[in-house]
Amino acid sequence: MVEPMQNREKFPRELEILRHLADGLPQIVWVARPDGSHEYYNRRWYEFTGRKPGTEGDVGWSDLFHPEDTARADHAWIEALQSGNPYEIEFRLKRGSDGSYRWFLGRALPYHDESGVIVNWFGTCTDIHSLKTAQDALRSARDELRHESRQKDEFLGMVSHELRTPLNAVFGWTRLMQENVLNEEERVEAVNSIMRNARAQGQLIEDVLDITRIVSNKLSLDRKILNLDGVVAEALEATEPSIHAKSIRVRTYIQSRDLLVYADPLRLQQVLLNLITNAVKFTPAGGEISVALERRDDRAVIDVADTGKGISSELLPHIFERFRQGDSSSTRQYGGLGLGLTIANQLVMLHDGEISAESDGEGKGSRFSIKLPLVALGSTVADQAQRRVTQEAAFPAESLRGLHAMVIDDDPSVRDVVALTLAKCGASVTVASSVQDALGLLPNLTPDVVVSDLAMPGIDGYEFIRKFRALTHPKGANVPVIALTAFGSAQERDRALEAGFDRHLTKPIDPAELVRAIVRTRAQKLNLAG
Repeated sequence: MVEPMQNREKFPRELEILRHLADGLPQIVWVARPDGSHEYYNRRWYEFTGRKPGTEGDVGWSDLFHPEDTARADHAWIEALQSGNPYEIEFRLKRGSDGSYRWFLGRALPYHDESGVIVNWFGTCTDIHSLKTAQDALRSARDELRHESRQKDEFLGMVSHELRTPLNAVFGWTRLMQENVLNEEERVEAVNSIMRNARAQGQLIEDVLDITRIVSNKLSLDRKILNLDGVVAEALEATEPSIHAKSIRVRTYIQSRDLLVYADPLRLQQVLLNLITNAVKFTPAGGEISVALERRDDRAVIDVADTGKGISSELLPHIFERFRQGDSSSTRQYGGLGLGLTIANQLVMLHDGEISAESDGEGKGSRFSIKLPLVALGSTVADQAQRRVTQEAAFPAESLRGLHAMVIDDDPSVRDVVALTLAKCGASVTVASSVQDALGLLPNLTPDVVVSDLAMPGIDGYEFIRKFRALTHPKGANVPVIALTAFGSAQERDRALEAGFDRHLTKPIDPAELVRAIVRTRAQKLNLAG
């Protein structure tokens, strides 16, 4: 390609073949003199750069390099010229057609004459942009996986810690009660502590299950028209003890008491309780929390603000992500799994709404806003909703008066507490520790309601419901049978309902809620029968 004049005249055909060969290559091909100045480029160079033949000077390279690569590429080229070592470097070049930069692998080898003197440099530039992009994507994915794996490890450590903590209190108080070493005041404190820690552990387990349902797209809603004023009032009432304990001032602003939304009341309550509980947790004693409910355009907006710890600018964009906490170290000041906001975000989105977080930084408080689409405005429905909440607030004593209930569970502690609960509400109760025992009682007994576990040794609850319906047909068709189980997945619920159970409830459950579920289910069955 670059030869002394006599060789050019001697081998014109060979040189032309080499030029055609170079022009046919997908790489940029170039030739430089011993001083580094370029004297030849193939066709690919002109196609990529948009330059015209005859303008192939060395100044053009500096204009084409990415600003971040210019100094590095120049230094490597000068070092190669001085040492005579092969030149190899990755850099970005600007494409003439659109001004975008693409990654290239630049290589050059020196060509020596018979005396060993360098007479030319033969170089290529190979487009490796797709390879670099793939490598960067893989690297980012690997870094993200490592980061997520580390977060999961920290999360599992927190799960272990947070589950053990309430268990320790329950075990300790229970042991002291067994030894009869507590006076009456201490026994009351023990019962309150056991109940408080049992609820805390139940919430932790429910949070983990909710995350599982969210990841597998199995989280469902039981939506109805409800008044947000009642939801806000109930959430504030539920958090009043912890607010009072820290002497926190609460300011409420209710623009209207007739803001109706189409929502799952339990799930919406879960979202609001999480926000208010967080506000209490991260606000120092004597601080202030504000809860506002108002209408903005066609949406209802609930704002929960506090004067507490605030959120750092680094954490704020990730505040609703899984496994994110402001502090996951062993010396962290606040407990919890850090799942509440993730669950709240998903629940609000399932309600066709949105949730956002604001904070001016650490120590400057925070504000969370929930926006939900309004259904309608009207006090009649609101009053009905409020009356229903008030009615369900009390323990449903005597609501099972005159009914005969059957309780089936292989765990004696669960069986006993369920039986006692139903008896306290007026029912006569028959208990069975296995499906075999329950089936043996049926020829002489037709219960008005059945509460059964699912996973039991020998014959399980699914086999029981099939045999129960067959043995008590046709009268037994109207008997409500409720599955009370530790298996809380959507698949287990669907399987139970398909097998013939009328309702699927998960352990642990509030005794009052169990009784209400029995009453509602029985009423539905009677309405259908009538």
